[in-house]
Amino acid sequence: MNGLDAFQEVYGFVAGDEVLRWTAMLIGEVVDELGTPQDFIGHVGGDDFVVITEAGRAEAIAQALRQRFAEGVGTHYAFSDRERGYLVLTDREGNEKRVPLMSLAIGVVRAGDSIFNDIRELTEIAAEARRKEILLL
Repeated sequence: MNGLDAFQEVYGFVAGDEVLRWTAMLIGEVVDELGTPQDFIGHVGGDDFVVITEAGRAEAIAQALRQRFAEGVGTHYAFSDRERGYLVLTDREGNEKRVPLMSLAIGVVRAGDSIFNDIRELTEIAAEARRKEILLL
């Protein structure tokens, strides 16, 4: 998730944990609808999640997650922040900074001929893909 740290700075860690729970439930719902019974969902840590699914379903799941997250994340913000479309934070020097509302960044990696020794290797490659916002199929 992009923007969770700023959200927690304004709303607190309890509200941030609620966003994480909501996101986990959202991922579960989307995978239930568009994935297979063999799919795996995991919470890697912090605001990072992993979904292991069939290659042919990955893009549809990613698109549905982006759309539903964007549609629902606003409920976690105060009306004024939603209307403005960003948070206003003050840095250490006292300067105001505009921070966009949270969004979902998704990286998709297809195993192909690669062999992953453990989940860490897979999540590191997925994290790199997420940072680049690319779809590797």
